[in-house]
Amino acid sequence: MALGTGLLASSGYILKNVFLPSQITSREVKTLEAFLDTLIPSDETPGAIELGVAERIRLLADQDYRYKRLLKSGCVWLDNKASERAADTFSSLDPAKREDIVREASGSGRESLPRTFFERVRSDSFTHYYAQPETWKSLGYKGPPQPDGFPDYADFPHPRT
Repeated sequence: MALGTGLLASSGYILKNVFLPSQITSREVKTLEAFLDTLIPSDETPGAIELGVAERIRLLADQDYRYKRLLKSGCVWLDNKASERAADTFSSLDPAKREDIVREASGSGRESLPRTFFERVRSDSFTHYYAQPETWKSLGYKGPPQPDGFPDYADFPHPRT
């Protein structure tokens, strides 16, 4: 009977922590924002933070428990790496030390947590960042041709001359 109770209790713990991870804490939000600011800092264009990329990443996490778990685990990893450098959190590090840790994550083993976190969050961050019209100027991109361009798009093609 005690064995069954123990198994039931541990399965509840696993269910809660694996399939229903807790909300992202304010500390994790600061760590995530520092990570995003390291990836896409402000320069002649706004950075990831100014364009709301962190909020969009958190919305993705709210819709996918696996992604939320990845974000939480990645933020813990970043903060642990910061503590190895005598800092309380990743967000409290200077930019050069943050870059060193991000470089370490990108160079980690192919299936490792740091590399998976780095690649997934970087990909999602760039997607959300470059979807913003404010970033297009730095690329020389004037925006999509529609609805203003190609006003004859519904007509038959003109013969080539």
